Amino acid sequence: MEHPCHRCRANVEDGVAFCPHCGAPQIRVSPAVAPVLSPDTLGEVQPPPVGLAHVSLGAIDWSQGIRASALAGLVLASAIFFVSWIAAIIGLILHLGQAAIGLLVLLASWCCMILAGALAVRFYRRRRPEAAISPGMGARLGVVSGMVGFSSYGVLQSLRLALFHGGGEVREAMQKAIEQSAARSPDPAAQDMARNLLSPVGLAAIFTVVVVIILLIFLVLSSLGGAIGASIWGNKHSS
Repeated sequence: MEHPCHRCRANVEDGVAFCPHCGAPQIRVSPAVAPVLSPDTLGEVQPPPVGLAHVSLGAIDWSQGIRASALAGLVLASAIFFVSWIAAIIGLILHLGQAAIGLLVLLASWCCMILAGALAVRFYRRRRPEAAISPGMGARLGVVSGMVGFSSYGVLQSLRLALFHGGGEVREAMQKAIEQSAARSPDPAAQDMARNLLSPVGLAAIFTVVVVIILLIFLVLSSLGGAIGASIWGNKHSS
């Protein structure tokens, strides 16, 4: 068979490396043809379907994870807001002391944080029933629920303080605690430190530190709850 030369268009026999008329090299590239696999070919060698979203193993589908964690965070904020009041009422009914009531409220709040992390995994499992959730993935979902819960709870507390004018009471409680601590110390430097802490800048610094500590508690306990939830509902065959 012959084919035309790409330079002078003269006929050149197949297999000839150079055109005998113009000396141009004869290079031909055969088009690649994709192999056609039969329907019964093993799934391992079948090409992946085109157009399907791919999520790597061990990765969270955050389009669903954010929604699941945010919902768990809102549940967390509401639960802490109401559970604190319920725990305080129970303490009063049982005639517990102020310290015991405070401890009861604290433990109830911690339980809510752990539960919120587990709920984030549960909600994510409902949205992605085919996904396997490792404890690390559960912890990350729990952290997001803790952040949302902390932010939402902060908004609820701010509204409560604004409506019931509780900001002054919080400030007075902080000042009283600092003054009592300084009074119990015989060190003169403690008095100077107390005066610095009672200044507007000092009180603002104390408030910032307290907020950061509370945020860390939210994140740590919610991530722990997420890891626990993954151990319970992390298997893709779990219901």
